[in-house]
Amino acid sequence: MTARRIDQIWLFGGLALTILLVAGGWFMLIKPQYTAIDAVHADTGDTQTQLIKEQKRLAELKAELKKINQYKKTLLTNQQAIPHDDSTNRIPEFLKQLQSLGARYKVEVSGYGATTEVPSKSPDTVTQLPITLSIDGQNVDRILNLVKHLQTEQPRALLIETAQLGQGDEGWELSLTLKAFITSTKTATVKS
Repeated sequence: MTARRIDQIWLFGGLALTILLVAGGWFMLIKPQYTAIDAVHADTGDTQTQLIKEQKRLAELKAELKKINQYKKTLLTNQQAIPHDDSTNRIPEFLKQLQSLGARYKVEVSGYGATTEVPSKSPDTVTQLPITLSIDGQNVDRILNLVKHLQTEQPRALLIETAQLGQGDEGWELSLTLKAFITSTKTATVKS
């Protein structure tokens, strides 16, 4: 019986050792591989989700890129409306433009006067340049057409604060007090 008992002990011991090796192999070798595979699958899913988001963003940017010429045109218009603060504030160009507009509408633009720049309350990167201006003409409609052009069509941003129309010896005279705006923010120059 003793030999049989020893055989049983060896049998159960071998069986227990086999179960222990299988369990140890599972927990130490195989399960970490499954965990690593699950992590890779999760990362792949996250990466695919991110890829879809980035492809959507790329499509949006390509659509925006198609509008680049429109953006450049808008930037150029805005730069003309509120020019960058330089030594002349682009006033000589503005005066030439006013004189050519006067010739176009058959009125005389004269009596120009500008004072020092005044900081704007909002935004703080914009300053205001107060300007006084006289427009003389034989016909009130021509003078008003010029004023309408100043407010709606010409590129320089202007705010007409006061307008005083009166009749003189040689026709009509309109005295304007207005503000031109200048920015201290330098933007990139674009070609239209």
